[in-house]
Amino acid sequence: MSEPGGVVAGSRAELSSLLGEVGWSVSRLVHEVNREMGAGYVSRTTASEWVNCSRVPRQPLPTVVAHVLSQAASRVIAANCLWPGVAGSAEWVSADVGTQVSWDLHGMKALINDWLGSGGTVFDGDRRSFMAISGAALTAPAWEYVKSIGAAPLRMSSSGLFGASSFSRGKFTPATMEYFTVLIAAFRKMDDLEGGSTENLRHIREAILQATHYLRVGSFSDAKLPGELLGALAQLSQIAGWMAYDADFHGLAQRHFRVGLQAAHSVGEQNLGAHILACMSYQAVYLGKLEDAKELADAAAKASFKAHPAVRSLVSSRVAYVKACDGNESGFRSAINESKKYLGGSDGKGDFPSYLYWYSPAELDVQCGQSLLTLSLASNKKSSKLVSEAEKLLLSKVASAETDRPRDSLFHSAWLARAHVKRGELHRGLAVAEGAVRRAPAVASARSRKVLGDLDKDLTHLRGDRHLPEVRELRSQLRLALAT
Repeated sequence: MSEPGGVVAGSRAELSSLLGEVGWSVSRLVHEVNREMGAGYVSRTTASEWVNCSRVPRQPLPTVVAHVLSQAASRVIAANCLWPGVAGSAEWVSADVGTQVSWDLHGMKALINDWLGSGGTVFDGDRRSFMAISGAALTAPAWEYVKSIGAAPLRMSSSGLFGASSFSRGKFTPATMEYFTVLIAAFRKMDDLEGGSTENLRHIREAILQATHYLRVGSFSDAKLPGELLGALAQLSQIAGWMAYDADFHGLAQRHFRVGLQAAHSVGEQNLGAHILACMSYQAVYLGKLEDAKELADAAAKASFKAHPAVRSLVSSRVAYVKACDGNESGFRSAINESKKYLGGSDGKGDFPSYLYWYSPAELDVQCGQSLLTLSLASNKKSSKLVSEAEKLLLSKVASAETDRPRDSLFHSAWLARAHVKRGELHRGLAVAEGAVRRAPAVASARSRKVLGDLDKDLTHLRGDRHLPEVRELRSQLRLALAT
């Protein structure tokens, strides 16, 4: 899709200067803008006209360009600094706008009011588009959360967070709480089966608005219910953040994670807080922000110090993944061994936090295998041995035709196929890829489907082998699967 709208005359000097300051080419600028706007939204030719021909795009592109350059330069750059006379868009905002709040009742109220006050009536969707952040804007709240651990949870009564109100409408009872409990389980199942999608995000967004609406103006039949609902909001926010990340809405994901972190802190849910920080670290790796990922993983490890052993195990596995992405094999193996130790020290899944229903020794093996694949691509040493080790750990996930988590099976299968192809083990890669292609039509996950797209690119870069009939057939199947 090409850039919408016309253009007006502007100044090219500032944009060109800033690209030089952050060390970006025009192609890199296009990549960063399309990460926010969607693949193919802006072409290199269009961006070159901004730089070389003093042409200015219509909104929201000036705002998005200013934002991605601000993140790269670690300072605020306004749209009118790039193109004089162009105002920023009110609908395209940084993921952290309005989230610089205190870690107390006032801060929680502010975040609830923000969700409810930005979309018109209570069940309207938020009309803002959130742009991903990095650096201190992302990591500082994580460390603030860690420092706040140990503070007493918010004290609430049947009047809720906001106190009694003559505008209260809607009685919140134990049956209503059960409704939200069922919703949480349903959304987790939806994520396992399909992954993130615009439609699924719309559903969970409505549930979050319902929860925040009750917290703001509801009348509670029992003093414990406001805290239980706030805990449900923390879980819904974590699921929504993961879904948004999976769907490539990264600014929205970061915002959901931030709200979830605040809600978890408000009810003293240290286990969930550490889990959310680990999710944020995992997302930062995907976005290529390795330094942010390291900081967030460190924060998660500190936050999990007194957490449930299963949570400590999961956090350590995320630390291991970051080490693998950094090419640090010894650090990876140390962290994964620590993860196994914590999981072995738990009392079994019966006492696991409900949101770790999916975590087990077998799942830890899968995560270890995925980290080994990443390590094999980040390191030039022993790569074939690492892929072989990873394949053994991933076999249960990629070989079974039946799975209760097809999104994850697709993701890991596609990665394993890529690793084989890159190591020159073409036919092993093709065999694994066939299973991934079969799963693709049922999965909405943009993150998983992107790995299939990367596999297709890998196959195009083969020399003589790309003309083999089996390669051409698989590429045809890949393109068909990605088009659905």
